[in-house]
Amino acid sequence: VLYHGTTLGGTSTSRSKRHPTLGNHVIVGSGAKLLGNITIGNNCKIGANSVVIHDIPHNSVAVGAPAKVVKKIDVDDVHI
Repeated sequence: VLYHGTTLGGTSTSRSKRHPTLGNHVIVGSGAKLLGNITIGNNCKIGANSVVIHDIPHNSVAVGAPAKVVKKIDVDDVHI
């Protein structure tokens, strides 16, 4: 799920992969920016207005500018 105003952006002009890859069951909050060739793992939540510039591991919640992992989600608690 990508909420309003989300940016999935590239950070270079080279002709290589430069945009983020999102795993399954990812929620990206309003106004969040995911920049560069990064990977967002499965079952992740990205907070509103966060700026993600590094990979986020599976089953995590990340918030802030720059985004930091603040919580690991217990896989047994995921109800999707």
